[in-house]
Amino acid sequence: MLLDKKRPQPRAPRAIQIQTISGCNGNCIFCPNKKTKIKIPYGKPMEETLFRSIIDQCVTLKVRRISPYLMNEPLMDPELPRHIDYISQKKRRRQYTKINSNGSLLTEKMAKGLMDAGLDKLHISVQGIDPGDYTHLMKLDFDMAIKNVEQAVKIKQKENYATQIRVVMLDTGEIHPHLDAIRAFWKERGVEINVNQMENRGTHNEIETGKISANKLSVFRWCDRLFRQAYVLYDGRMVQCCADWEQTKILGDLSQESLDTIWNGPDYMAYRQKFIDGDLRGSICNGCMKDPGKTD
Repeated sequence: MLLDKKRPQPRAPRAIQIQTISGCNGNCIFCPNKKTKIKIPYGKPMEETLFRSIIDQCVTLKVRRISPYLMNEPLMDPELPRHIDYISQKKRRRQYTKINSNGSLLTEKMAKGLMDAGLDKLHISVQGIDPGDYTHLMKLDFDMAIKNVEQAVKIKQKENYATQIRVVMLDTGEIHPHLDAIRAFWKERGVEINVNQMENRGTHNEIETGKISANKLSVFRWCDRLFRQAYVLYDGRMVQCCADWEQTKILGDLSQESLDTIWNGPDYMAYRQKFIDGDLRGSICNGCMKDPGKTD
């Protein structure tokens, strides 16, 4: 399929993020959480029937990456291991699961539960190895975060789980000068790290990413999220992007329609066509900026 013969349009998303529970216990300075104009409910779970319906559709449509998290802390959901287990039972060859977490709730029970359930990739956000930098950036307990990561790695190694565990962080001005030391720190613990570039979360006004980014932000023109990824809130509504915390436009509702219908529907298609034409008015893409530096 082609949009005006300018850009490939996949029949289904390559990846999907599903918010199984709303809200986050963190308050990172680079994240819109707890800083939005709209009121986002805290701890509202997705209905089980809706979750299973979405997963079944993802399997049928051959969505490659299924991530049960979106603009939230996924480990707030006590049912997450069970959700992962359902995906593991249903998924087919080349499909996999991945979540991003701040690690603060990664207890021994949760870590083992996720690995028992067959989680493929667990990425844990740990902003630096200096307690002061970490506390400033994430507003969480540094010692607890390190302990939880180390504990999860030991569980993985002891039981020979297949789950990939990585530490991820943003390339901020505070972290950038210490990247060599950070890499050495995690290498000693048998953990690989990803250093990702800062973005302004769709021009969100309550965060100052431009001030803390390692490099100057520039207009994000190389984005392909709207062609490859789908984003589902806890109640089934689909937003434009993982940066669309203010829910600027709802593209469909999976409690009412199928993923296939919404993904290939008029709202999504018009959104993509406007993006291709350079008309970003009314979309989350309008003014989106990112650090153009290399991503590890």
